[in-house]
Amino acid sequence: MPAHAVSLANSLCRQVPTLAVSVVLIWLGWVLVYQIPFSLHLAVGGDPHTHRREDDAPFLQMVHAAEPASPMVAEWWQLPGADDPYRWTQPESVLHLPGIGGGRWLVAVRAQGGRPDGGTTVTAWQFGHHPPITIALPAAPARRYTLLVPADGTLRVHFRSEPLQVEGDPRLLGFVLRDVQVSSMFDLRPPDWGQLGWIGVTIVALWLWGQSVALPTRWIIGLISMGSGVALVALIVARLAVTLLMPFLAGLTLIAAIISIGLVLRWPQHLVWWQAIAMTMLALIVRLAGLLHPHAISSDAGFHANNLLRLGLGQVLLTAGLPADAGGGLAPYPAGFYLFTLPFQLLLSDDFATRRLLVTVMAAALDSLFCLAIWWWVKQAGFSSRAALLSAACYIGSTQSFEALSIGELANVGGQVFIVPALVGLSLGATGRQTGWLSVGGVTLAIAAGLLAHSGVTLGFGLLIAWAWLLAWRQPSVLTSPQRLLIAAGGALLFVLIIVYSAPPYLELIGQRGEQGAAGGQAPGQILFDTLLALAGLQPPQRRSLPIPFALLPATLCGVWLIWRASRTDTAGLRWLLGMWWGGALSGLALLLVADQGLRWALFLYPALCIPAGVVFDHLATRSTQQRLLAIGWLALILGQSISLWIGQIRDYLH
Repeated sequence: MPAHAVSLANSLCRQVPTLAVSVVLIWLGWVLVYQIPFSLHLAVGGDPHTHRREDDAPFLQMVHAAEPASPMVAEWWQLPGADDPYRWTQPESVLHLPGIGGGRWLVAVRAQGGRPDGGTTVTAWQFGHHPPITIALPAAPARRYTLLVPADGTLRVHFRSEPLQVEGDPRLLGFVLRDVQVSSMFDLRPPDWGQLGWIGVTIVALWLWGQSVALPTRWIIGLISMGSGVALVALIVARLAVTLLMPFLAGLTLIAAIISIGLVLRWPQHLVWWQAIAMTMLALIVRLAGLLHPHAISSDAGFHANNLLRLGLGQVLLTAGLPADAGGGLAPYPAGFYLFTLPFQLLLSDDFATRRLLVTVMAAALDSLFCLAIWWWVKQAGFSSRAALLSAACYIGSTQSFEALSIGELANVGGQVFIVPALVGLSLGATGRQTGWLSVGGVTLAIAAGLLAHSGVTLGFGLLIAWAWLLAWRQPSVLTSPQRLLIAAGGALLFVLIIVYSAPPYLELIGQRGEQGAAGGQAPGQILFDTLLALAGLQPPQRRSLPIPFALLPATLCGVWLIWRASRTDTAGLRWLLGMWWGGALSGLALLLVADQGLRWALFLYPALCIPAGVVFDHLATRSTQQRLLAIGWLALILGQSISLWIGQIRDYLH
């Protein structure tokens, strides 16, 4: 057995008592939380007072869509009958409340038969292994039925009804469900033992994961304690939102721990890399936990699933309809993200739900790779591994990525990582580590890949390359001399134009858009004012909903000052990278002068905001205890606000 494996095994064995005590204490906390009285109201079909809809969807299985509804009316609460919305059940439907807790619960169901002929609907309601209760529901009005339902941790009520087929409606109907209220009884309530099992699996997986990447034990205990405390609070205020997520979260954490342990045991000499990969996997878990939560709704994920199908069928020249504020009409839609994703489709079934899941997971995974890239840039600049990891940690809470992933801008988010190879090549060239025309050819292909990533990325990336060329006159090197960079950028642009944008369908679309012109525009002062407020986190960036964390900009500015003060030659490449990144992102704001559209400059700039932040946190961590606590609190403030915004985004978007 390798020496590192023996050392890891011995360390784990020594920590077993501490781990056991931690698990027992956290279990005890969950058991106590389950004793707090809990109630739940499912506004079936929507709440006409708050205008929220779909909050009931994760808990109703085999139930039809909310009504009243009209594809032409977004404000559903203005439709006739919307003051008392409802859902039709199917002949067999289920009310499913996972992790609510054991014991007896009062369940009040308001329902009616709803049959057009005025006849009653005979329905059997069953919970657990108890005999079903047969109820004859009148066609109207709706009545409230209160049941005393025992639960084994998860509360389930099965509804079995006489099938109803209405002429002109292809659905099989059961009865009209209008409202569900659940409240606990005043007795001892056992917890959901399955949930305790999942939390135990998560804690053990986190422990093994932290030990495998040589995280100090006190850090592991602190992180587990902090995470468990947050989970306990969440269990009080949003119990079902947590219990819905726990099996999935435990599975992801366990998989990440197994991967990390395998990598460390196989290549122990690359421990610093496995630490960075662990940070990247953590970012992926945060993104997937939100995107795949049963409460999450995305407006455009299906669009990307269909584009993946079109590409698989040979339709390489894809288009997308743009809103009026972006000029309207169809526009070319580069297939870079789908080309990367398509090979994985071969491993999975070819149905819409699988493709939708695939594009969602791939976009989240590609975006998480920025953590690894940020770590590498900071490490290559000569800063410590801790500084690099802290910079990468800031990107875990990228609010701009969160929002874009949530609303379905998957090709934009996933495609943005295609600029990383070019940025890596340019930063290496700035330090003179790569020479020769072969390197120039590699950077040419990397720039071409970035230009094919997504139209939303192309503008910022193209301006970034222009700024790289300008800055190269001040800081020339073997690879990034102005002449070679001009050759690489020109060759990449020519390659892209010949391979993609010279296609007749694209030329026709580009010509049509050129004739349409841009719509709207903003005054320079307004653009500058809004951008400064957005950078400071005081308001969301243009046409966005989530702000940048307000504590990130001060950390970025302090870090930039430390980077520019550093006398090491290794930091030259990082200074150059940050300069061209900021220049490219902010220069693109000039587009707002002629077009009042949602420019995603903050999504493009966010990695550059994170790079210097870890440097200042590491600088503080090497000082006094007070400054070390300041660094911890500062990072916690950034991530805390980010995760809070992420939770709110999942809870509220399209609800």
